[in-house]
Amino acid sequence: MFGRKYVFESKTTRLRRLLISGAFILALSTAFMISFIVYIPIYAKMQKGRAAGAFYQKSPDAIAVFTGDKGRIAYALDLLKKNPSSKLFISGVFAANSFQTLVEQQTDPTTSEAMKAAGMQVDLDYVSKNTFENVRETVEFLKVNPQVDKMLIISSDYHIMRVKIIMSHFMHGSKTQFYFDSVSNTYSTWKDVRKLLKEAVKIGRTFVLLKIFREDIVNED
Repeated sequence: MFGRKYVFESKTTRLRRLLISGAFILALSTAFMISFIVYIPIYAKMQKGRAAGAFYQKSPDAIAVFTGDKGRIAYALDLLKKNPSSKLFISGVFAANSFQTLVEQQTDPTTSEAMKAAGMQVDLDYVSKNTFENVRETVEFLKVNPQVDKMLIISSDYHIMRVKIIMSHFMHGSKTQFYFDSVSNTYSTWKDVRKLLKEAVKIGRTFVLLKIFREDIVNED
């Protein structure tokens, strides 16, 4: 399909062959991209199942939640209520917020008071502005808490694959075991689908930078 079939090939025949070859490559590339995009939330669901199995009867030593989209903090707080012995690390907190205001924004007043009274160990990161910085600050959190053997990281389902790629790169060989849980999206609106499409591009860029060029810094918009 891709080589010349005839010694004497007319311009029309050659153009037709190139168009057919180009269409085939485009169709193949499109099919691969669509398959990859569809796989992103499926991958997150697989990671969710792995985490559920690991923490079926035992709480994680720490729960880290990366802010940036709706539902993440609320989901982390819900898990924290079920696992009160776990430390909580919230990365990417807006400067005006405290743990108290975050809880009040996400839960009802009764739950808020109960969580504050429980004296849970919570660390807030006000520095992070992107996923790379989320991971970097999580690494710093683990340096201060070397007793953390198992950590559960929470984000949106479309985000989990990229988080895992970056975490695997910077925590390769770490004694800490990482598990991933996520807030699921239905992708019933164009807004959610657009997030998924943008994330597919970011995953590809991150993979190239970290796995191929071995870059230590990932800049994000």
